[in-house]
Amino acid sequence: MPSRSWLAAALIACCLLGDRAFAVEPDELVPGPRDYTSTWWAEGFPSVVPDAPWRRVIQTGHYAIVLDTDRLAIPHFGALPDGVSYSDCGKGEKWKSLPPAELDLGIDVNGKSYRCVGGGAWGRHAGPRLIEAGRFFQRSDVTDLIFESAEGERLNVEARFETVAWAERLGLVLAAKPGRRLIEAGEGSFGRSGGGFGLDGSNSFDVPHAPEIDTEEFTLEFWVFVPVDYRVSERVWPWLVCKNRNEAADGNYGIMIVDGRAEARLNIGGGRDGQVAVGSKKVRLGQWNHLVMSYDGESFRLFLNGVLSGEQRVSKRRKPGRHPLVFGRREDNHGDGYRFRGVIDQIRYFDRALRPGELGRPPRRAWDFRATGVSSNTLLAERWENPVLKVALTSAGKGLRRQGEGEAVTLSIDPVAMAAIGDANPVVVHAGDRPVSYEPALGCLRINLDGIEPLRSGTNDAMERVRFAVKNLSDEHQVARLMFEKTARGIRQRIGSPITGLSAILRDSEGNPTGIPVQLSKNWHHHPEAGAYSGQWFHGMTQLRLPPRGEVELELVIVYGHWGGVAAASHAQLSLVGWGANQRWDESALGSWGESICYEPDQIQGKCTITDVRPLMVTPMSGSGQWSWTNNVGGGDFFLMFAKDGQRVAHSSMRASYHKHGPCLTEVTYSGRLGRGIVHSETVSLGRSDDIVRGIYRLRMDVREETEFSRFVLFQVGADTYNPTREAKLAIGNEQGVIKEWESQAGGDIYRTAPLECAGQIPWWSLHEGRPIREGEKKGAWANRGIVIRSWKARLGGKEAAPWVAERGSRNTSTLDLLPPPGTARLLPGDYVEAVIEYLVVPQSAADYYGPNQQLRAALAEHGNTWTMIQREAVRNHRRVEMGEGNLVRVHPDVRVVCAENGSAGFTLTGGIGYVPVTFTGLGAASGFQLSVDGVVVDQGVHGNDFWQTDYDPDKMSWSQTFNVPITGAKPHTIRLEPKP
Repeated sequence: MPSRSWLAAALIACCLLGDRAFAVEPDELVPGPRDYTSTWWAEGFPSVVPDAPWRRVIQTGHYAIVLDTDRLAIPHFGALPDGVSYSDCGKGEKWKSLPPAELDLGIDVNGKSYRCVGGGAWGRHAGPRLIEAGRFFQRSDVTDLIFESAEGERLNVEARFETVAWAERLGLVLAAKPGRRLIEAGEGSFGRSGGGFGLDGSNSFDVPHAPEIDTEEFTLEFWVFVPVDYRVSERVWPWLVCKNRNEAADGNYGIMIVDGRAEARLNIGGGRDGQVAVGSKKVRLGQWNHLVMSYDGESFRLFLNGVLSGEQRVSKRRKPGRHPLVFGRREDNHGDGYRFRGVIDQIRYFDRALRPGELGRPPRRAWDFRATGVSSNTLLAERWENPVLKVALTSAGKGLRRQGEGEAVTLSIDPVAMAAIGDANPVVVHAGDRPVSYEPALGCLRINLDGIEPLRSGTNDAMERVRFAVKNLSDEHQVARLMFEKTARGIRQRIGSPITGLSAILRDSEGNPTGIPVQLSKNWHHHPEAGAYSGQWFHGMTQLRLPPRGEVELELVIVYGHWGGVAAASHAQLSLVGWGANQRWDESALGSWGESICYEPDQIQGKCTITDVRPLMVTPMSGSGQWSWTNNVGGGDFFLMFAKDGQRVAHSSMRASYHKHGPCLTEVTYSGRLGRGIVHSETVSLGRSDDIVRGIYRLRMDVREETEFSRFVLFQVGADTYNPTREAKLAIGNEQGVIKEWESQAGGDIYRTAPLECAGQIPWWSLHEGRPIREGEKKGAWANRGIVIRSWKARLGGKEAAPWVAERGSRNTSTLDLLPPPGTARLLPGDYVEAVIEYLVVPQSAADYYGPNQQLRAALAEHGNTWTMIQREAVRNHRRVEMGEGNLVRVHPDVRVVCAENGSAGFTLTGGIGYVPVTFTGLGAASGFQLSVDGVVVDQGVHGNDFWQTDYDPDKMSWSQTFNVPITGAKPHTIRLEPKP
């Protein structure tokens, strides 16, 4: 129950807000069938799908908008009169029938008017970007906008266009500021003290060879301004300075920037064996950096900004070279890619290695530039006077516009009424001492959660509880849109990698989960090149439907490692803005100790859907300790097809539907097309557990047009294009045991075995004795992988089809491919696949695993690193259910039953391993029920009411509750849900 002091504060706040408020039950706040948002690329992502247009679709249950990110045009926009439910999002493609709208983005500055004529090209940190996405909220932008005047003059501007979408609200944001001037080549550039020497990526500062700048012992000191775009080429790293050819030449010395790090190079003796490289610290982008490189005949050192960045003992006599000293490129001028873009200044060369305190002594040689030049600590920017930013949208003859001074302007729209929305906010939130502010550009109230000290801080049972009151001040129904946010400095959990697996749950005033979803979006990468939204942050987005003058008291709970004392399951959208590529990447985790399984449905970076996969509670990749990132043994794919001519057929129009974020069970569906004639979906799940990672995939494929292929993989563990691990042995089997085990045969890009039928009631595959492809580069525990086919129905080539499997040698590793029957080279209309497949990530030894599950530890001690561990999972987790009351829906990934009208259901479960997810659906309320196992009421709570998950189904207007039941033996268990007495 909430504390009396908090309730008193909430009541006082409500009194101040008005005297006509009335209490609302949480059950009345739930979303409707059309309260959702979704975004996808209309024909697939253009870098993956040949000839696909740069068209991004945003659709909600009320409207749709299509943005051409290349032309900054809107080919389709408007209300969806009949609406579309979340479960039917994407079906029928109603958005294609909507008319175009005219988007006009303008900037008036320095007495001239400029209009946007296009968006920036997609790159690692530029062009169209997905910032955050989920069930309620979509935010995306296009950077590097191009503005021109009527006369064709281009404006030097840093500008981006952002769309902010809720189910019934759309924000169009133009953000712009004066552009940075290009670095002027040569001595016309700004400098650190007076002018410097500008390197624009095509020129260099060359000093002819002289004996006094190539001594056996030396110190080279200089300042360098490193802009964000310091690289000329994405293929190679640039040289700041280079003497004597290249890094393989005897006598070479110099400094490169490698992945943001300043790295000093020295070669004594020539060739690979003579090379030395030191430097671990990153340069400061957009700032001046001080570099000092020295060699004293014994040790080679690099100092960056006054701090030792690297040192290596060499103890060899250096042989001076005869080639020039060059700044801004590799001295041998091999390729333009090694060139640097930036500014150098105050160069000093000393003919001996100086101690840090001696840097003020006279140098042997010095190079300074124009004393009368301009000094600057940043790139020089254009000067604007009285800028005015404008956003206008015209649709069906009705125009809306907004303009303003400053760096951003927002046009907020009700797309159904085609009416502008003002900045007033009729909903207020009181959250104790938590800062709350309304942001019109986002259309939501932001509740800052920084700095909360969790209960049981520093343990995996840490929990944050934030109580708040929400009130509708108006006499009309209102939607309260809420953003719960944390920044890097605000996360106080002190164990693991907290942001990787946190879950957010809305509970009522008594601590019961309400079933109202909280969208999870976050970012933990920081590349300065990314600009806006880079850096670590978490946003939990939700919305509440409030009646006139209604108020409600709720609690937001954030958990990290555990929910109810067991590793919590979460599924979140990980923004790639701080990393690069900038499209959809989802990350599911058990606990909060790093990723468990990652998904990239548009297949942009790894060219596959399943990317990083990491084992649970084993020695981390650092090589010691616990509760940290483990090694990546990932890779996998669904429905991998190659056309008759051998060209890969890309996944396109991939949408994501977030049904369950956790913390007991996740459920997210990715759906789209394969070529013109096939539609498919993959519903991915992860369950709360304490032993291993089990990714459960419910697959569906339907063929609508005849399709020929040269190769078709229904499911793949390891991927053609992404597979950082290599297993020495492979095996297939079923409930009876192993059918075949063999030594893997990597490489060749060919099938190494003939297809084998996956026979039996419980087919499984094992990939064991795994090891990293690059031996010696990884520390910590490795892991094995396995697959279990839990159910299978298929019609392929017009015939009922069993699953078949074959090993394929791919690069320097192997995959196991699930295939159609041999001889099938054509799919016919009416063909389909419906399957449930389990992806297992298993520790290799008992010594690797530090978790609490004693049954797993004992099995690893006896059968570690063998196929037996996968068969154990296949057989032990084969579930049989005998219903008593209620109706059975399925047994994987969760045992799901529909309750009787009185809210009761009961069944007997035989089989199961670890914590088995059990879901009861069709409930008429969010709370008021209890679970019993074998007649004993279950309470796994640590903080109270923190061991089950509630989800609301807006289509059926009912709730479900999910529990995780520990199964430790082979005996049947009687499981029952019923109303509390």
